[in-house]
Amino acid sequence: MSNNSATEHKPRLWLRLFLVLLLIAAIAGGLGYKKFLQLQVLEAQGGQAPAPISVTVATAEDAQWNRQIIAIGTLVANQSVDITSEVAGVVDSINFESGEEIEKTDLMIELDNRSEMATLELARTQFNADQRQYKRLLKLKDQAFVTQTDIDAQASLVEVAEAQINVAKAELSKKRIFAPFSGKLGIRQVDIGEYIAPGTTIVSLQSLDQLFLDFTLPETNYKDLEIGQSIQFKVRSYPQQVFKAKVQTWNPVLHANTRNISIRAVVNNRKRLLAPGMFAQMTVGSKRREAVVTLPETSIFYNIYGEAVYILEAAEGGDETLPVDYRLAARQVQVAYRNEGVVGISGGIVAGDIVVTSGQLKLYPSLRVAIVDDVPEFEASN
Repeated sequence: MSNNSATEHKPRLWLRLFLVLLLIAAIAGGLGYKKFLQLQVLEAQGGQAPAPISVTVATAEDAQWNRQIIAIGTLVANQSVDITSEVAGVVDSINFESGEEIEKTDLMIELDNRSEMATLELARTQFNADQRQYKRLLKLKDQAFVTQTDIDAQASLVEVAEAQINVAKAELSKKRIFAPFSGKLGIRQVDIGEYIAPGTTIVSLQSLDQLFLDFTLPETNYKDLEIGQSIQFKVRSYPQQVFKAKVQTWNPVLHANTRNISIRAVVNNRKRLLAPGMFAQMTVGSKRREAVVTLPETSIFYNIYGEAVYILEAAEGGDETLPVDYRLAARQVQVAYRNEGVVGISGGIVAGDIVVTSGQLKLYPSLRVAIVDDVPEFEASN
C-alpha cells in the first residue's frame, strides 16, 4: 500500500509545478505584450513633429537717428571768486551774512582806516600849502620879484602833493571791499576785530544763475561737435529729472597726453536746483545722422556673445491650408540707442526682418514657432 501512495503523490507534484510554470509564462507574456504596445506608441509619437511654440513678433523698420554720445562732466560756476583783502588790517565792520544773495558793488567789509585817513589829511594839507605858495609866486612874478624857475619848481611841488592825495585815497579805498559781481555768498571766514593779512579769504562768491558744464570727448568725436548742440544730463541729487545744456565752445587744441577735446556748455540755473561741483551724466546729441532699424526693446536678449535677437525664417514643407510655421535663428546685434521702449539697431539685422518680441527664455535656434497676437501667460503646474 505504501508503493501505491508514493506513485499517486509523484504525478500530483509534477502537475503542480507545470501549472506554476504555465502561470509564470502567461504573466511574463502579458507584461511583454504590454511593453511592446508602449514601445509602439512611443515610436509613433517620436515620428511626429512637435507642435510649434507660439510667439509674438515685430518687423524691423528703417529709421534715421542722430548719434548720441555718452559722457560725464562737472558743473562749474559762471563766475567764482574768493573775496580777499589786498592789504592788512583789523576788521571794523561786516555788512553781509553767510549764504546771502548780494548785488554787484554792495559793500561787504570795512577794515580799520584811521591810519589811511590821517595820511590822506596830511597829503591834503601839504597840497593846500604848496598851492598857496604857487599862487603867491605868480603874483610876485608880475612885480618881477621871482624867476620863472622858482614858479616851475613850486608847480612841481603842487603836482607831487596832488599825486600824494591820490595815493592816499587809493590806500584808503583798499580798506573797503565791494562785491565784484552779483551772486550767492558762502560761509564767512572772518570776524569783527580780527586782524587779517593780505590774501586772507573772507568769503566765497558764486554766480549761480548760469552755470558751465565742462566735459571732455575723445578725438574721434571732434567731427560731432557744433556750437549750440543740445545736451541732456542728470545729477545724483535729482536722479529722475533731466536737465538741458547747450555747447558754447571747445578748445581748438586737443590735450597733449590724452588727445581729448575740452568742451564747455551753458546751463540755465535760475531755479537754483544745481550747484557748482555736481557730477553730471550726460548725453550729447551729435550733428551726424545714422541709418538704423528700430524694434521693441523686449526683442533684445543676452547670450555669451552679447546682445541678440531671434528672427523668424519660414519652415519648409508647410501645408498651404494651415498657418505658416517658422524656425528661429539667433542674430547678434549692435544696439545704438534705447528710448522709451524702442531700440535702434545699427548692425546685425535689416529692415523687414521678423523678430520675436517675447518669451525668448524658452526658445532656441531651429525651434519651430507660430506667430500669434498674444502669448498666453505661463502657468506653473501644481
